[in-house]
Parts: sequence; C-alpha cells; structure tokens
Amino acid sequence: MSKDYGGRVELAKAYYKWLSKSLSKNFNGTGLISSMQHCNDFFFLGTEQISMERVDPNGDPIGVYWLQGVHMIHCAYNSLWMGQFIWPDWDMFQSDHKCAKFHAGSRAICGGPIYVSDSLGGHDFDLLRKLVFQDSTIPNAFTLLFPPYGGVVGAFNCQGAGWDPIERRIKGYSQCYKPLYVSVHVSNIEWEQKGEMDKMGEADEYAVYLTEAEKLFMATRDSDPVSVTIMPLAFEIFSFVPVMKVGFDGVKFAPVGITDFLNCGGTVEGLVCDESLVKIEVKEGGKFLAYSSEAPKKACVNGQVAAFDWSEEDGRLVVEVDWCEDLGGISNVIFVF
Repeated sequence: MSKDYGGRVELAKAYYKWLSKSLSKNFNGTGLISSMQHCNDFFFLGTEQISMERVDPNGDPIGVYWLQGVHMIHCAYNSLWMGQFIWPDWDMFQSDHKCAKFHAGSRAICGGPIYVSDSLGGHDFDLLRKLVFQDSTIPNAFTLLFPPYGGVVGAFNCQGAGWDPIERRIKGYSQCYKPLYVSVHVSNIEWEQKGEMDKMGEADEYAVYLTEAEKLFMATRDSDPVSVTIMPLAFEIFSFVPVMKVGFDGVKFAPVGITDFLNCGGTVEGLVCDESLVKIEVKEGGKFLAYSSEAPKKACVNGQVAAFDWSEEDGRLVVEVDWCEDLGGISNVIFVF
C-alpha cells in the first residue's frame, strides 16, 4: 500500500498530519490515548498533538496471574526512556481483579492517568477511593502543578515470569514465586531530577511512612536502609518527607498526608511554616498524618478548633479532615506549637 503513496515514510507523514489536525479540531487538541504505538514513526510524527503514550507492550494487564509482574516491569522500564519525551500511560486494570491492589499501588505513584475497565457492577469502590479524589482528579505523583513536599519509592515483588529465549515468549516460572527482602534508602530518590527538590535531598532528617505496613519512623541520610519483606505480587510504598523545625523550641515536623490514599504524600498541596504555626493545604477527607516531635498546643481545620491524636512513641500526629466542596476539596489545617 505504501508503495503507491511515496513509500512508508511519506504515507506515515500524511497519516499523522491528518490525525493531528483531527485531534486539534475535534478532541480538544490532545484528547487521545495512544495505545501500542511503540514505533519510530509515531515518536517522530505523531506527537505534535498526542501527549500521552501507553508504555505497556503486552497489552493484557488483566490476563493470567503470572503476567501481572511482567506488565509492571515493562511499564517501569519503558517509562524510564519514553517518559523523557511523552507522558507514560500504564494502562487500565480491573478493580475487582485478584491482583487489583498490586496494580493500584503502581498506578498511584507512576505519574500517569488512572482508569479501569471494570464490568458493570464489578467495582471495588474501597480500592478506587485510595486512588482518586471525589472530584475525579488524582493525587500528585510527580507534581507538575504543585511544589513537591517529599519523595516516594515503590517496591514491588514482580517475580514469577520472564522471557524464554528458546521458546521466544514470556512464560510463567512458578518456582520463582518467593518473598523478596527489600532495602530502600532515602538516596534512592533522585531529588536532583527537579530543581526545587535539590534541598530536600540534603535534609538532616526525614519522616518515613510505609503505606501498607502503616509504620512511621525517622531516618537520616546516614541511617541504614529501611528493610521489609514483600510477598509475591505484593508491594510497599515508602514516603520520605523532609523534617522542618518549627518555632523557637525547634519542634520537628513533617506532613505525610491523607493515609487513606496509596499515594498519601500527593494529597498535600500547600505548606507554610510561620514561626510557631504550620499551615497545610490538604485535599480530600480522611485521616491526615504528620510527624511531630511534640504535641501541638492546638489544631484547627478550616478555621475551627479540631481534636487531634499525638503519640509520644513515634511522633504520629493525626487529625480528621473533611472534603470541602466549596474549596475544591481542600482543607486548611493549622497546628500551633
């Protein structure tokens, strides 16, 4: 076919030219997800109007059990390269699938869109609420619009499948379904990737929160790595939040976020420290968690005095916040020290 139209390159130029014009006219400019387009023609010619590209080559994130880890690995590796020039899309999943939470954990921190292909009535709303705000937006994983207040590392046990060079296909290896011993250190976060995060990588201390284990503790750049054991097709998300000092007494404080979310750090959208006050803008309702070396004298949520819980053992400071429709879901939390 291409021979009759000047060759493959010329045909591709014409195809993508008119696809781009159609997008500009009919789909708000960029309203298209590019699925399975891993060819040079697309990268060079199709990205004038298309800003998002699916990074999964196997095309079956809800297939057989052993394929789930392969899907995750492909998305992660492809994003390292493709994410330099296009917005990576880690594909859909089904919220009632037996590996749904495994997929949800990766989507929460991948920086791409979150969408599901659930059948009618086949929804796990408890899981979906850990991913998406009530207004259908999502917590910031890589903060294009808001300044970041910490870093995140996801550790996933993807063992159990791989490429067979003899059969030339991906196949399952059940003998590889084993727990993994994982170590994560604050230095694993590439703070230098964004200029405004450089200083975060030089903080004296960090509050570290493990989403699945629900553990909170302190670490420094000289601390030993955080070690956990992860079962097959399970995961852990590590949030590292630089600790600031508040007031004349130097109270140590770090905002973690709404722990009802897998990407809890992405719920923090504003942070100001003013002498003995800490002001935080947090989106969504639920339990807001912070680290504090001392109990605050008072907590306020949206101008009203609020009850809070503080643990001397690990510095866990928790206050309940609500979804504020009039403020776009934002709650203004103030701690007085």
